[in-house]
Amino acid sequence: MTADTAALDQLLSRIALQDRQALRELYDRTASRLLAVAYRVLGNQATAEDVLQDVYVTVWSRAASYPAVHTHAMAWLTAMVRNRAIDLLRKSRPEVPLQWQGEDGEEHQHDVPDENASPMAQLMAAQSDDRLGSCIGQLEAEPRLAVMLAYYEGLTHADLAVRLSRPLGTIKAWVRRSLVRLKDCMGEVGLS
Repeated sequence: MTADTAALDQLLSRIALQDRQALRELYDRTASRLLAVAYRVLGNQATAEDVLQDVYVTVWSRAASYPAVHTHAMAWLTAMVRNRAIDLLRKSRPEVPLQWQGEDGEEHQHDVPDENASPMAQLMAAQSDDRLGSCIGQLEAEPRLAVMLAYYEGLTHADLAVRLSRPLGTIKAWVRRSLVRLKDCMGEVGLS
């Protein structure tokens, strides 16, 4: 271990104890080299300085977790600066304009797919929801409640029996018969 490495390790130990002077000394000893690393990755002085500031804030708050056994202080700091700079580059990829002018002088634009369903698909879904609501309305009150609780609250047959104070066999029959009636009703409505 070189004298410089030992000194940096000692500074990090003092920073872990919230020694502001140690942070100042660490900054004075390492800032120029770390700024060069950030600048080499980013190619922008102001952004490199922002990364450097962020790293020193992290050092202040996480110096106690510095893995002194596994690495040298300067390697740890350099890796943090490099990783933060690369992360920043990834986040700030250039935006592609939606419209541009081609070499022929004509205006062009990218086609952006619509994430929503097509109007026809939305209409079909709404009609299907209306049909289902109508079919559910045709069920008797207690079996309808059993089906609604099973599907909207995720209750099991046993849970339904307790909640509705009915025998388990009755609950199973209500749910099974109601589902058959809903299937038949949806099929009838779909044919009309």
